[in-house]
Amino acid sequence: MGETEKKYVHAGRIAAEVKAEVLQKTEPGMRILEIAELIEQRVAEKNGSLAFPPNISINDMAAHYTPCHNDAKVIAENDLVKIDIGVHVDGYVGDLAFTYCSQTNELVKAAEQALQEAIKVIRPGVTVAEIGATIENFVHNSGFGLVTNLTGHGLERFSLHHEPSIPNVRNQNQHAFQAGDAIAIEPFVMASDGYVKDTGLVEIYQYHADRPVRLAEARAILALVRDDYHGLPFAKRWLHAKFTAPKIALALRQLESVGAIESHPVLRATDGKPIAQAEHTVLVADRPIITTSL
Repeated sequence: MGETEKKYVHAGRIAAEVKAEVLQKTEPGMRILEIAELIEQRVAEKNGSLAFPPNISINDMAAHYTPCHNDAKVIAENDLVKIDIGVHVDGYVGDLAFTYCSQTNELVKAAEQALQEAIKVIRPGVTVAEIGATIENFVHNSGFGLVTNLTGHGLERFSLHHEPSIPNVRNQNQHAFQAGDAIAIEPFVMASDGYVKDTGLVEIYQYHADRPVRLAEARAILALVRDDYHGLPFAKRWLHAKFTAPKIALALRQLESVGAIESHPVLRATDGKPIAQAEHTVLVADRPIITTSL
């Protein structure tokens, strides 16, 4: 195994170990801020780095919800809590997600099983279209639907959503994966096929480009997210250690308005129905390596 593969495996192992701890401790009544901080603390203690803020998206929220600095939201009985964890080692990412529910849930089972079915077909030469058809066939045959406008994705060093996108439905993309490619497979399952849309809620941002800005705090934040976070997504909450809330709000508005950063709004089902998610990072090989599995 080469150095690049070893780093992917190391990052995935950290993410998997943290997932196991989170699953053990998560329960109804727990604040989602507590879960996010647990993930962040344990990743650091294991000498990994966060590839993106922990996403903790409940029920019809599909992705991109990370708690604000004083978030009081708690998990309720039977909530579908999608927890997405990203860890990197020297820029090589382990990206995993799972859905916690206090009771056995058929959507959760279908998402996990669809992920496993997709992994079974991964090999050098497998196409994006084959993976999408495998997921769609399994989910539809199980009596459920998919979020049709969310996809899996390729991974590269310090690049979370690299080409190609990997739809969870039938498609015509004949891109064939090669040995050593790193890909994230992540079906989002719901009662019937549907869509998600952006909301007005934003807690996650990402560096885009250097731009001249007048506010001193905006310049400081831009340098921080470019250099310390390596251009990867960051949580507004993380800035509270160095800046006041009013200055953060003003700086982020200014940075976004000039195209220095971009926002990642929370994604929500258009029909308001709950969503389950499962995700692993896989290295393509004759015997694929699931980096985010213990």
